[in-house]
Amino acid sequence: KFTTTFFGGFDGVNIMDKDSYFLNDRATSIDVTNADSAKQGKAKVGGFDSGLATTSGASPLQGEKLSNNIVNSYNNAIRLMTDPMLINHNAFVIPGIKEPLLVDSAAAKVRDYGKAIYLMDIPSFDSNGIRLFGTSETDGSSVPDVEQTSAIFDRRGLDNNFVATYFPEVFITDAGYEVEGAEKLVKVPSSVAALGALAKTDATSSPWFAPAGFNRGGLNSTKATVVRLNSDDRDVLYEARINPISNFPNKQFVIFGQKTLQQAATSLDRVNVRRLLLEIKARIELI
Repeated sequence: KFTTTFFGGFDGVNIMDKDSYFLNDRATSIDVTNADSAKQGKAKVGGFDSGLATTSGASPLQGEKLSNNIVNSYNNAIRLMTDPMLINHNAFVIPGIKEPLLVDSAAAKVRDYGKAIYLMDIPSFDSNGIRLFGTSETDGSSVPDVEQTSAIFDRRGLDNNFVATYFPEVFITDAGYEVEGAEKLVKVPSSVAALGALAKTDATSSPWFAPAGFNRGGLNSTKATVVRLNSDDRDVLYEARINPISNFPNKQFVIFGQKTLQQAATSLDRVNVRRLLLEIKARIELI
């Protein structure tokens, strides 16, 4: 008789790098718009000094682009969540993941899946066109520029009525904060606020009502936004098919639009129409 414990092994998560450990946006990104290599994406060509290397030390163990282990993990998760033989859902979100290498693929897979709408998070850029990650390494002190963020997103030329996107990120109350009489704010991606609006619409109305405006698009749990949008900002975002999250007097925060990423001006360029058709399809499938 003897007792032993298992020791060592590697599950693919790099605990020696904070971004890689949390599998966050920067860990999946191939962006190199920042001249400072310490503030670039970590799935870029050539990788980064992650503390992990191959036996020869010639290349990073985590890989690069589609061969990066974190990118690969997300792509596998997307594949599973859009397999009609495995799952049935009507809303798809990958909160905080904004890398086009991943989200554009997710958008295409959701369209092929045909049963859900994808609430996509988009990258933010400063006035010089530098990608903002907002992690501890890049500190997130720069404020996203509405015009640069809109223009760079619009140039991607996405055309998909199964996808909607929102801006900017918001601060909500941390419901798990246990200090009595106090509240803690936590920054969350805009897709989290949008998903809340969809849930509120389903609970109080029906999926074919617009999840926008002061009633169904009012974000009661939101306490602040990363950028305070004015009317010109809203116009710029909406022209790029990005739905603005706006501040109004009396601390009201409202989703001010419901565009999908369809380029043609038809009924399907609106979220409520796409969700109506998803609801009809789901009910027909039951029959």
